[in-house]
Amino acid sequence: MKCTYNEDLEQYEYLYGGILFVWEDEPGEETEELVKTLAQNYRTRLDSIVEFMLPDIKEIYGVSDPEEIKEKLGRPQIDYDMGQLTYLEHVFDFIHIFTIEFNDDKFEDLQYFSIDG
Repeated sequence: MKCTYNEDLEQYEYLYGGILFVWEDEPGEETEELVKTLAQNYRTRLDSIVEFMLPDIKEIYGVSDPEEIKEKLGRPQIDYDMGQLTYLEHVFDFIHIFTIEFNDDKFEDLQYFSIDG
């Protein structure tokens, strides 16, 4: 697994399966299996993740169609160490960041969704 270091953001980055994985400290080679597992679990649970965000997105942006939400989310970013799933490239607007806190590898234990700007 070959990560790149983003000096501007001071983080290591690895793009896998359309998902950007980030770490503060350089991950070891054993992290590659975790990345594969997280990517698969994210794709498997995406409908549930969207359902978790839906009430807030509907209230703020007026969008209630899960398929439209998925289309507008853009590339996800996963920081496993921080337990955060972030959408920096969504197209709902151009000033907010969507973040979900998660507590497990399967994205079943979602704790908090924030829209920060």
